[in-house]
Amino acid sequence: MKLATFINRPVLSTVISIFIVLLGLLGLSSLPIEQYPNIAPPTISVSTNYTGANAQAVLNSVIAPLEEQINGAENMDYMYSTASNNGSAQIQVYFKPGMDPDMAAVDVQNRVAKAASQLPSEVNQVGVITQKRQSSMLMVFDVFDETGKYSEEFVENYAAINIIPVIKRVPGVGEAMVMGADYSMRIWLKPAAMAQYGLMPGDVSAALAEQNIEAAPGQFGENGNQSFQYTMRYKGRLSDEKEFGDIIIRATPDGEILRLKDVADIELGRLSYGFHSTTNGHIGVAAMIMQSPGSNATQVVNDIQKQLDEFQKEAPKGIVIETAMDVNQFLFASIHEVIKTLIEAFILVFLVVFIFLQDFRSTLIPMIAIPVALIGTFGLMYIFGFSLNLLTLSALVLAIAIVVDDAIVVVEAVHAKLDQGYSSAKTAAIDAMNEIASALISITLVMMLVFIPVSFMGGTSGVFYRQFGLTMAMAIFLSAVNALTLSPALCALFLKPHNGDAKPLGERMKEAYSTTGQVLKQTYKKRLGFHFPAWLTSLFLLAAITFLVLGWYTFENVALSCLACAVALLALIGLFQRNFIDSFNKVFGKLTDIYKKAATWFINHKIIGFGTVGASIAVLVWLMSTTATALVPNEDTGTIMGVVDMPPATSMERTKAIMDRVDSICGTIPAIQMRNAITGYSFISGQGNTYGSFIIKLKPWEERDLKTENAQAIVAQLFQKVAQVPDGRIMFFQPPMISGYSATSGFEIRLQDKTGGSLDNFYKVYQQFIAALNARPEIAMAYSTFNPAFPQYMVELDVAKIKQAGLTQNAVLQTLQGYYGGMYISNFNKFGKLYRVMMQADPEARVSPETLKSIKIRNGATMAPIDNFVKLTRVYGPDLINRFNMFTSISVTGSPAQGFSSGDAIRAIEETAAATLPVGYGYDYSGLTREEAKQGSSSTAYVFALVLLFVYLLLSAQYESYIIPWAVILSVPFGLMGSFIFARFMGIDNNIYLQIALIMLIGLLAKNAILIVEFALERRRAGVSVVKSAVLGAVARLRPILMTSLAMIIGLLPMMFATGAGANGYRALGTGAIGGMLIGMILQVLVVPALYVALQLLQEKIKPMTWNDKDNTGISAELAQYSRHNEPEH
Repeated sequence: MKLATFINRPVLSTVISIFIVLLGLLGLSSLPIEQYPNIAPPTISVSTNYTGANAQAVLNSVIAPLEEQINGAENMDYMYSTASNNGSAQIQVYFKPGMDPDMAAVDVQNRVAKAASQLPSEVNQVGVITQKRQSSMLMVFDVFDETGKYSEEFVENYAAINIIPVIKRVPGVGEAMVMGADYSMRIWLKPAAMAQYGLMPGDVSAALAEQNIEAAPGQFGENGNQSFQYTMRYKGRLSDEKEFGDIIIRATPDGEILRLKDVADIELGRLSYGFHSTTNGHIGVAAMIMQSPGSNATQVVNDIQKQLDEFQKEAPKGIVIETAMDVNQFLFASIHEVIKTLIEAFILVFLVVFIFLQDFRSTLIPMIAIPVALIGTFGLMYIFGFSLNLLTLSALVLAIAIVVDDAIVVVEAVHAKLDQGYSSAKTAAIDAMNEIASALISITLVMMLVFIPVSFMGGTSGVFYRQFGLTMAMAIFLSAVNALTLSPALCALFLKPHNGDAKPLGERMKEAYSTTGQVLKQTYKKRLGFHFPAWLTSLFLLAAITFLVLGWYTFENVALSCLACAVALLALIGLFQRNFIDSFNKVFGKLTDIYKKAATWFINHKIIGFGTVGASIAVLVWLMSTTATALVPNEDTGTIMGVVDMPPATSMERTKAIMDRVDSICGTIPAIQMRNAITGYSFISGQGNTYGSFIIKLKPWEERDLKTENAQAIVAQLFQKVAQVPDGRIMFFQPPMISGYSATSGFEIRLQDKTGGSLDNFYKVYQQFIAALNARPEIAMAYSTFNPAFPQYMVELDVAKIKQAGLTQNAVLQTLQGYYGGMYISNFNKFGKLYRVMMQADPEARVSPETLKSIKIRNGATMAPIDNFVKLTRVYGPDLINRFNMFTSISVTGSPAQGFSSGDAIRAIEETAAATLPVGYGYDYSGLTREEAKQGSSSTAYVFALVLLFVYLLLSAQYESYIIPWAVILSVPFGLMGSFIFARFMGIDNNIYLQIALIMLIGLLAKNAILIVEFALERRRAGVSVVKSAVLGAVARLRPILMTSLAMIIGLLPMMFATGAGANGYRALGTGAIGGMLIGMILQVLVVPALYVALQLLQEKIKPMTWNDKDNTGISAELAQYSRHNEPEH
């Protein structure tokens, strides 16, 4: 189908665009919404508990056999494990991006099953849990008692029994868990009573195994030819304290019955007393909800919130359910900022295009192209399985200036034909499209090829590039479709011939009367109206744009908004006055003359042009190597995390007192809306008596002064306030921007001991390393919670005495475990759930080593004190032991100093490790730091080289030359250099957002150069000299290049100076795009003609030119239009 078909059949063109819009609207209604695409790698969590065991015992007997089997799982990247003194074992297995998480879970589960025979029986009884860890945390809600009349156990289990099961059934919820403990039937043994009756913990366990069971007695009358059939039913498992208290431990022939309540206290308590939680100082519990992949985060959160609202209506009096964090808070705030920026960019682009095209009809055509391409992109995003996230929305903001570009080229080309004297807009549109169609297709292919190759990159960066790049490619493709169909059809309908003499008599008479009316109208306007000088209109216009960038049109401050609206109105009035348009054209005409001379000068001094290219490349390489690097910028997400690390052996009660004090300090900061404190658990270290964590929710962005009450400022304020709290280490930090990697936003490294030496030697190496690292100016702080100085007691058994007494070592150790460690001995049913029965000595009977004297072990018919066979020695050891890829490790967490990036911190880590770590000790990265380290400083250059290679190959095929494309390729470094210059000036790191802007710039800069080279080549093939064709091409394309470039630069100003949620990422995008486009455009229009002349002359020496129009008859009108002065001939 010829392009003229779409011009001759405008209804067909409009129907195509309508279909594109409808497809986009359908896609938009179905697109899942999330903060970021699923970037984090698949992670499988393996966990279990060895009750009563210390960290070393858990490591040796549980983690080591499990890791041996798990290691080598298909596509596994790395794993790390933690063994704690409370008996818990955790193994996190990270897989390479792209691995199917379901297949990974099955593989790990099968490998765990192989290790079951090597695990202690207590561990197999509890079970080893293997599950996919959902990487995207949707929300955290708190259930707390604001009246103080409910117990901690009640609040925790109210949430676990009533709320969590319903939340788990909400579509899109991957995992829901309560940060608390389930109910447990606690059997608190009384050692004195046990010794009096000659009992040991094993006797109690055996009694429960006999009497707390389910059974199937059978039926009466089955197959017995009876009229009735009856089922026998056994009572089954016990369910309350009284029933457990009545369990018979011993019954003698003389009728004496010894019951469990005679030797123990029984209560419905907690499974673990290792952590406590408060919300705003009230007893409460936090619940975390994880998102399942592919679901709509917004919809899931809304559905959960509806359920929580229903629960709040039915909750017991005094129980409050409140959301502490959800992704909708930051997501909606960020989307609001993106939409605001989208509208602002649309307005600014409209103003720029109108100023250049100078009439509504011409301006309306490219403005129609924007919604058609952007809305249609939603449909393609749905087809490709993308989501509506911050990356794709940012891509659409940047796409505004790109999609309008093709339509501007069409309109400008049709106007050029009308300037040559075409009497029919339709004919002008047909001829213009025949001339520029190849250039449009070439530009589209180049722009799409810029984004498509990087979409195949792997890792976290590849996901960013893929979502952003393909979204841009979709918008560019639809823009090209629109430019080849709807835009020329609208030009044929809307535009008018510039030569009025060729019109029929009727139309000329009509215009004569109209002109007379306009003269009268203008006469009265001069008498009654007012006119702005062009300079004043320009001033108003600049002020209005500045106010738009500053956000003065939001009416948060009514006075400033009214002032901004008044200035905008005055600018609009002046903008539509003829004297402003005439002044603009006059200035632009002078600028064109100056530019023609400058371009000619560069052509005559080609060495200057090539020198400029060389200098730009040198500056670009220097800036790329010296600009601070980072993966993603940190943002104010409205949430702050905190951790507390107390000295070794600090009791839970002491840690709780410090947590309460810090919590009260947090409550004094006005910008903090809600705080949740968890004692006994650290986001960094895990569980332990000496740890605590905070989840702090800030007030909404609009209720805070983001200059003094942003997240970073509040973190600094918290550090200052908690400095007065004695004991322990208290740290606050912002959560990571990409969930699923780690809990902190700083760097994470894992020191490794590959010698198999002692922990004490390893700790000394760590101290040397951490001291040297903290001395580096790039590091604000680096620390680890690992400490081998926790007081412990080494249990030594007197084997000789044990043998002499007729006992076994196992009996002694099981007795110690039953009284001190605690034993999981049975189950019971209550509230429709299955809970554990735990046995342990009464807390008062195990407060110190001296209590060993009251613990008795059965020695034949007598009870002997267990301390006869046990010796305790005071030793020191860690409360937890970590392993990374099967080597003992120490986890180090930290953050870069102010003014330094995470890339600077990584470089400091590498240099410090090389200088301080002895042979046999190494390090590795984990979390997001691992991804950034993988990316490396060379990744940016690799991406640029890949993109430029694709562009070069495409242009070589189009121009049938390997030489001419260098005129385009060599101009690209101008813009890349400009991006880094602006980034350095604005203090922006070389992060993913900046690199995305750079990739986009390669396409835009190549497009500008293509416009000049394409036009010059056409003139050259028509017989025009090389120099003259270069000048003609430069002058002819100056206006569309300036128009499209300025439209992008001015349209992205709100993004460059963004505030609020997601501002840091938007600033990086806007700064990179504006800086590169501004500097690149200026240098391109000056140097590209010179590059073209030099390379075209070289090409013609290799292959002489074939002339298509020797006498220039086909372009005589254009030569007259663009050649005001005699051009130098070559």
